[in-house]
Order: sequence, then C-alpha cells, then structure tokens
Amino acid sequence: MLLTIMSASSSESHDVVWLEVNTPTGNLVIQEHHAPLITLVNKQEEVTYCFKTGKKNTLTLPHGGILKITRTQALLLAH
Repeated sequence: MLLTIMSASSSESHDVVWLEVNTPTGNLVIQEHHAPLITLVNKQEEVTYCFKTGKKNTLTLPHGGILKITRTQALLLAH
C-alpha cells in the first residue's frame, strides 16, 4: 500500500506492508484492503510502518495528525 506523509514543510511516500497508529479510539494496524476510514492520530504518539523488505520505521507526531485510509493508500497529514 502507498503511505504518503505530508506536513506543512515536506511530503514523502513509501510502499509499505502495514502501518500502526494510536488513535483516540485505540490502536490500529492498517494493511492493504483495509476498510476506508478517516481518524485522528494522537499527539506525542508513534506511527510505525513496515517496508516490503521487513525494515520498520517509526515517526513521532508531536502535535498529532489526521489519517485517511482507502483500500490501497494511506495519507497521513501531520500537524
């Protein structure tokens, strides 16, 4: 699935197998073909994603963000 991370100063895209986020309603693990949704991402929480190579990367969002999921893409708007 394509993960795009956007902020006011940058934008990057990655081909990932899954991503994990903490939302106000709980922890979510998102994979391709997940049901579409839009949710908030908690402040000071980590977003972890895994590349197809198995390498994982972690990003901390100090001010939180908004995550939009479609069946094939994830768009993370960082505050």
